[in-house]
Amino acid sequence: MRKSERERRRGGSRTNFDALRTERWIAVIRLAVIGIVMAIFGGSDMGRQSPPALIAAILGLAVLYGAWSLVAFAGTTEPSVPVRLLSVLADTILVTAWVVVTDGAMSDFWALYLVVVISAGMRFDLVQTTGISVALVVLYVALAMNDGRLPRELVLHRTSLIVITGFAVGVLSQQRLLHRRQGQVLRAEAVDRSRQLDDERAEVERLRRVDSAKSEFVAVAAHEFRTPLAAVIGVLSTLREHGSVLTPEDRIELLDGATSQANRLARLVDDLLTVSRIEDGILRLSLEAVQPRDMLSEAAQVSGMAGRLVIRIGRVGAVRCDPDAIIRVLTNLMDNARKYAPADSKVHIDVALEGDLVRFSVADEGPGIPDEDRAEIFERFRRLEGGKTKPGAGLGLYICRGLIEAHGGTIRADRAPGGGAQMSFTLPRATKAVGTADGFDGNGHADVIANLDVPVAVDVDELPPAAVR
Repeated sequence: MRKSERERRRGGSRTNFDALRTERWIAVIRLAVIGIVMAIFGGSDMGRQSPPALIAAILGLAVLYGAWSLVAFAGTTEPSVPVRLLSVLADTILVTAWVVVTDGAMSDFWALYLVVVISAGMRFDLVQTTGISVALVVLYVALAMNDGRLPRELVLHRTSLIVITGFAVGVLSQQRLLHRRQGQVLRAEAVDRSRQLDDERAEVERLRRVDSAKSEFVAVAAHEFRTPLAAVIGVLSTLREHGSVLTPEDRIELLDGATSQANRLARLVDDLLTVSRIEDGILRLSLEAVQPRDMLSEAAQVSGMAGRLVIRIGRVGAVRCDPDAIIRVLTNLMDNARKYAPADSKVHIDVALEGDLVRFSVADEGPGIPDEDRAEIFERFRRLEGGKTKPGAGLGLYICRGLIEAHGGTIRADRAPGGGAQMSFTLPRATKAVGTADGFDGNGHADVIANLDVPVAVDVDELPPAAVR
């Protein structure tokens, strides 16, 4: 629909330009005809019986009208059909007045009606041009009958010539319009073919990127799977070959290591599946109204960072989201902060209103993110130079962006007030408050953890157990 509208606008602008250009040419022709008429009149005896003042007035009006039309159509505004009809009417009035003062029906200047017919053919189609020529015939017949001096044969000859000229010019005009429309169709088809070619090129480029991404995806996945699989296989081999001589404590330690590596494999598989759903556009969310404190408490427990977090929550009420997805986002951001910040540093989390949205910010005290890398770190497998020695496949922030955008929010990376990295994302507020929990009133306002007017910083492990789901 939008494409056809653009094509119509493109075709319409071409037609407007042709109509405007035609009026400009007619204005030039009008001035040239006026100059020829004045030259012929000056060298003949026609119209000498008419008052010189009247002749001068008609010629003066014609010159002024010709100059005005040349200026009026010098702009970019398309002349409408009524304006073009009025222009034909003005030409007819001036020609008729000139014929009357130069010996009436006997005047040789009747041929100026042919010029009016030709100018009409330049503006209109066959039917309209023929109609104008018939109207001019009626006008000239009335003029001849009122004069009474012109022989009937000459009246018939002149009127027939006007009609024939109108028909011939109308046919040419119709052909010109037909060719113009065909040209517009061909131009629109060429634009459409060009657009299709661009779309096909874009699709080929997309497929090339997808193929390259899949190859990269397989390479990274194989690399990330190799280490935990090797660890699990090593543990199993050790238990099979030396299990009888190992102490119970050694067996437990080996099994704990294998469990940790198996959990790492499970998280990697889950990440890969989530990436696939994000890219295929089949990510499913279960939206509900959730208190930010509940999700922060659970994310802190999952990430194991309860002792390092400092959380400030304003009177934001509940947010509408998929709690499992947002807990995953918060956990990923907390894990990133743990990887890149000093071991004994704090991670600051702020939750505040931003219009109709709620913004979550996670700031660490690490080295921060260079300005040129802030947009790219949300792409797949993108990691900072100093982070390539850190564990992980480089999918965490990509998944965070996909999950947040699926909620209709945005996520960005900034410099933290203390100089580290600050990751922040937005979520929509819930339209209705959910059930009252510890520290919240019936409107979903926090009055225990924090107050935006008087911020209160608390460690997350000080949150009441009721806040942990």
